[in-house]
Amino acid sequence: MVGMNTTRQTPTARHGTITADSILVIMDGSTRAHTLVHDMLRTGRRVVLTAATSHDLVPFIDASVRAQVWAVVSDPSDPEQIDSIIERADDLVGPVVMIVDPGGLLADVAAADRQVA
Repeated sequence: MVGMNTTRQTPTARHGTITADSILVIMDGSTRAHTLVHDMLRTGRRVVLTAATSHDLVPFIDASVRAQVWAVVSDPSDPEQIDSIIERADDLVGPVVMIVDPGGLLADVAAADRQVA
């Protein structure tokens, strides 16, 4: 995990409370990554997902969680692409307050951490 800030919350009728901040998860195709995302969604977190292929994102492109998920294909080893995702997430699902990289795919963790902090 990289970077962490305080959390704002937004009330919604459907999910009780969905946080206004988001967590960026670097998907690596593992069961662990999928379980983490499902747990985050169950607790009302907004999640930004990125993976090198759409295959890892498809399970989370679902109308039932569309208000909580933004999924984008990118190269996790490219710091510029990760920076761009973090910046764009602010407008779409809320500021990224944490990065979860279960597979260790980020090439420049320090740069991503500075972007989030």
